[in-house]
Amino acid sequence: MANAILAFPRQSARIEPDTAPSRRQTAANDTAIPTHEFWRRLPARAFGEAERSALQVLLAATRPFGVDHWREALAGDDAAAVAMALKLCGVDVLDTWRHDLVLSMLLWHALNGSAAAKTTLAFTLDRRRYLGEDVDALTRSWRGPSRAEIRRAGLQALVEALS
Repeated sequence: MANAILAFPRQSARIEPDTAPSRRQTAANDTAIPTHEFWRRLPARAFGEAERSALQVLLAATRPFGVDHWREALAGDDAAAVAMALKLCGVDVLDTWRHDLVLSMLLWHALNGSAAAKTTLAFTLDRRRYLGEDVDALTRSWRGPSRAEIRRAGLQALVEALS
């Protein structure tokens, strides 16, 4: 069903007997996080060059069906990425491949410094509470400082400058 909805390259699920992975390799692969789930499983500080490259490959190779503004977001328009994410923020789509792809695009923009993408990502992660997930730490990693924290830091800087 996912291949009918999304324009993913077809992958073979069949493993030939002579190329079957060993038990140790299978256990190692089970701990790896799929690229389309990076946005909901990794905190902001966990992204290195390997994760960024994998994310870029995923986004370049896919195009979710029925999603407006994908090309604009792929071209670097962070407002298009935010618009896509907000259109798909209903609770009934929080765990779909299309939602994962759209939020992966939003993640890409957040990693490239878009404050709007970071805020929208934190908002969407917070909605995963409805699926019974503990997302507090993950949401905090993407959310920027609160207004009170910014004001407090500004006052502290002013006091230090006047001292």
